[in-house]
Amino acid sequence: TGRASICLVHSPCEGLDDDRLEPPLGLLYLASVARNEGRDVHVVDLSSCCEDDLAARIPGGFDVYGFSTYSVNYGVTRKLAADVRERNPASRSLAGGPHATALPDLVSQDGFDVVVTGEGEQALSQVLAVVDAGKPIPPVVRGESPEPLDALPFPDYECVDLGSYSRELAGERCLSVLSSRGCPYRCTFCNSNVMGAGSPIRFRSPDNVVEEIRRLKERYGIRHFRFQDDIFTISLKRIRELTPHLAREDIVYRCFARVNTCVPEMARLLREGGCVHASFGVETGSPKLLSRHAMHKGQTPDEVRRALENAAEVGLRSRVFLIVGFPGETDETIEETLALMKSCPWDEFSVYPLIAYPGTPIHEDPESFGITHIDRSYEDYLQIGKNFRAGFTIRTSEFDENRVEAWRDHVISALLADGRTWAGHSEGFK
Repeated sequence: TGRASICLVHSPCEGLDDDRLEPPLGLLYLASVARNEGRDVHVVDLSSCCEDDLAARIPGGFDVYGFSTYSVNYGVTRKLAADVRERNPASRSLAGGPHATALPDLVSQDGFDVVVTGEGEQALSQVLAVVDAGKPIPPVVRGESPEPLDALPFPDYECVDLGSYSRELAGERCLSVLSSRGCPYRCTFCNSNVMGAGSPIRFRSPDNVVEEIRRLKERYGIRHFRFQDDIFTISLKRIRELTPHLAREDIVYRCFARVNTCVPEMARLLREGGCVHASFGVETGSPKLLSRHAMHKGQTPDEVRRALENAAEVGLRSRVFLIVGFPGETDETIEETLALMKSCPWDEFSVYPLIAYPGTPIHEDPESFGITHIDRSYEDYLQIGKNFRAGFTIRTSEFDENRVEAWRDHVISALLADGRTWAGHSEGFK
């Protein structure tokens, strides 16, 4: 075609119970953008592959190889990229995704020709145009946040074998849809903020969201969806607009909500549109930790209780995400979390140790949070893995990694004893 071809690679993460929950949505968006430009595009999803020579699964002969980077499997990605470079010496390599966005200078020293930070669609087009022209590529390219989102093509599911993924909702196969990008909150521990840091929240129009859902229903027979937005419930006005459209499609969905947005009307609208399951970042039940300047969570135990009651009232299943080991955690704050959780109606839970993901304030400036040591072996940065394995990587003057592990185990066993369901598996990996 005279245009640079591209192969996009998603690395495996061996520590997870199920590393093949769903297709890599970010890479499928990039594949659509490149294909719309008339390029030869190939996606290789190596999740759940664990043989010695992974690079042999990546076809040769492409002009550019793009790798998505996550902290926990960055070591695997770096080795893959080196193997691919050796086999395709004329090709260029590109790194994008959360780890590259958080640590562009370090990643750029690992042999990648270009590191893309932030959202990748426009940056990928720019990089490929430079390759087309035979010009030198800048080592780091800052991805602009696309706006309006309606202008983006839908993710290209033809690039992957949909039957090979295992995510389910209500016992049926389920795909993710991203109806908005960005988050106005700045929780100091949240790795979701790394990609869109500083960019405003943007929404797709209801018509555009529904058109994608219709196509997935018609082409693949999928009627169950997971809205992957950081906070699907961020705007009541928007859910009022979207719900009638979703209700007409007769779908079933789940989403991520925030406790201070889950007012009675929001819960009712979610249910009307087909929502059966909402996940809430509760993090802790301790007023001290929630109100601490350090966590930047901006919610109270009362709001947690009201949100979970509102969800239960309309028949939504709810999942709570909890974090143990934030600086300031004590045996008393753990008991406050348990007391709050036992007094509220909800169904499933996940408990993570605090992990200082690259790009988050607690990683960039640990001292200001009272963190005395961070283990920067990123392959341990697992929230929930096989056999309850997780990364215990933070120490403060008050507690060490072993204490955090003991707290986590105590919370899990206390909530299981209270009759709640452990929803760990691989959901904690982003």
